[in-house]
Amino acid sequence: MTPPARDTTAVLRDLGAALLAAVPADAARVRYRATVVGDVRRDLLTAGPADGEPVPVPATAAVRTAVEELKRVMWTPERGTWLQTDMTLDRATSRLLPIFNADAEPDGPPLPREALVAELRDHPRPPDAVPRWMAERIG
Repeated sequence: MTPPARDTTAVLRDLGAALLAAVPADAARVRYRATVVGDVRRDLLTAGPADGEPVPVPATAAVRTAVEELKRVMWTPERGTWLQTDMTLDRATSRLLPIFNADAEPDGPPLPREALVAELRDHPRPPDAVPRWMAERIG
């Protein structure tokens, strides 16, 4: 892989802006979960008032593009990159709190072997940084 053109902070800023643009203007709480592994893309964007139930909102192309760029810029040859991210955005403070999962199997249906192979091809990791569940699934 080649070094990223932008840094993590810039991409997170763009992702936060894309999330805000994707949700209703009165949404106080925004949550976004994305799994990006090989060709598997799963995401869930919810938004709601501070004191109410969040509702699903379609993730826009801008959100998906930013999260895929974030995955690329966070890759390192020593560790690879994340598989799933959970983000909370507080509109009142404009703070984005991201949590990244680089090792545990993401929530949802099991990832197919082909997606895991593609993940390691596109975002290589040294053998000691490949999670056991992933190595076992690949075989």
